[in-house]
Amino acid sequence: MDDPYEDRVMPVDQTIPAHPLEAGLMSDQGSFQPPVVDFYSILNVSRTASNSELQDAFNKLSQIFHPDHQTDAELKETAESKFRIIKRAFDVLSNPQLRSTYDKHGEEGLDSKFDVGHKITTPQEQLEEYARLARETQDMTLENLVRSRNNIVVHVDASNVFHHYEMPASLRGGNIKQKSQTETVMDSLGRTKIMQLFMKNTFETRIGNRTNIVLGGSMSSSSGTGSGSVMGTLRHTFSDKISMELGASLLNPTASIIKGNYNIDPLTFVSAVAELKSSYGPAPLVLTVGRTLVRGTTGYVTYRTGEWALGSWGRAFEDRDQFSSMTMGLRSSNENEHYQAEVQAGVVQSRISLDRTWTLDESTRVRVGLGYSSLAGAVGSIGGDRQVTEYTRLGLAAEVGLGGVAFNFKVTRLGQSVTVPILLSTEFDPKIAFWATVAPVSALTALDLGYIKPKRRRERAQKLQELRKVHADFIASQRREAEEAITLLRESTLRKTKLEQDKDGLVIIEATYGNLSAGLVADVTIAVQALVNNSQLAMPGGHSKNHVLGFYDPCLGEKKQLRIRYEFQKKLHEVVVADMAAVVAPVREHIVNP
Repeated sequence: MDDPYEDRVMPVDQTIPAHPLEAGLMSDQGSFQPPVVDFYSILNVSRTASNSELQDAFNKLSQIFHPDHQTDAELKETAESKFRIIKRAFDVLSNPQLRSTYDKHGEEGLDSKFDVGHKITTPQEQLEEYARLARETQDMTLENLVRSRNNIVVHVDASNVFHHYEMPASLRGGNIKQKSQTETVMDSLGRTKIMQLFMKNTFETRIGNRTNIVLGGSMSSSSGTGSGSVMGTLRHTFSDKISMELGASLLNPTASIIKGNYNIDPLTFVSAVAELKSSYGPAPLVLTVGRTLVRGTTGYVTYRTGEWALGSWGRAFEDRDQFSSMTMGLRSSNENEHYQAEVQAGVVQSRISLDRTWTLDESTRVRVGLGYSSLAGAVGSIGGDRQVTEYTRLGLAAEVGLGGVAFNFKVTRLGQSVTVPILLSTEFDPKIAFWATVAPVSALTALDLGYIKPKRRRERAQKLQELRKVHADFIASQRREAEEAITLLRESTLRKTKLEQDKDGLVIIEATYGNLSAGLVADVTIAVQALVNNSQLAMPGGHSKNHVLGFYDPCLGEKKQLRIRYEFQKKLHEVVVADMAAVVAPVREHIVNP
């Protein structure tokens, strides 16, 4: 369990984010890879379909695509290939064990190339084995990307930059009059000082199925003096309930750390940390108890002993550097936001804090924090970060309080980070506070509008051109297979259309799917009409991938819409939806998604 008190100057992802271009295209119903077959869309059922619904769907499709129902030799061959896919989808989804595996791992999970052993017989054992294989593959793929961590922090004092500087009289030559000189920007920036430089690097490797070792080093330099240490940590997981860490520094000053975690149940945990820096007193302890209250939300209580004495063993109260405190906190996170609230009561300092992070889109996050402590008074912070390249994020933040104004700049890339906290003022200054707060928003907005979005538009246009060329043969193949399916559907669909016309029901006049503005569309009129039953159009989604039912994607990676012109009760209507899968609401009372 991570320490809930880890400083969160800027929200940081531990996972590798998607490239902005890829995320943008995929959010527009695009994909860089040819679509895969979806067994549920093949049968035109929802993912929660019962066995009886699967059987009904299979029977309806069999009446159209079964080879025995075709007399023409060419159509019979086409029907055989289509029915083979339909039969495969039904065989998998009607088998509880195969369906469970398919839902979890897709069609590749059904591949016999997965060596799961002969002793695995239950669905749960099979799923666990597939998950293990997937984890091992992912670990090997990301080994060189995420195991090494490097952090650089440069503390800068720029408080003198924003104050007028006047040369002392002793340096001006006593009573000798000097010509006034206008101070330049470079003169002001020259008064910037680096207060401290900190660097830390860690490398983690696995030495057993449940054991990891972490080697790291750190150095710090301040006012011309420096120090450093090398730390080794051994992490071992005994079971799903218990894990331990043992760490020790190899250079002076020596320190040892012992950390243990115990999961009382799936919702409750206990952790303890002991840090021994000397033998002059008992080790300070940090004890935390936490519990998941609702999905995604955890409450916790932490007690820090600080430095303490056991009889005559330990420092006197007035000589201690660390003091006891009790903290209660609550943190919650989901896909779009994260918040954390804490209340701490301590011997020396008490505080209350609240921060919240919003995910605005696939690349941008904004964080706002408020706090009050008995020592520093009120403090507020605002910041955000933006994904600027495939694996790089840029973050800016400002912190304003009665004790001063600071600005924070941070760049992260694949576990590497550079953070530059800049002290702008040692006291509260409204003007500096205003610009320090406006600067992050203005800089990120300018970066987004002036560079990132134009660059993404250019890359997207170029990528679309490449996709059209690369997948031209694939799209043509999918189109041919869809046209073959439409040929098989045509006769039964015409009969269905006649029945709907006779009762003034739902008749599809025209249906087109694709990039309507660019004219890259597929005629899916017959395919859509084939899905009409009793004057209702049922489309669970995913049909853009389903050439078996007469659908195909005419423009891979591009934004698509589905336009349907239809007649119902002798009245003409037209509806345009963002995508096949977007027909998830009753756009009309007779166009529904089960």
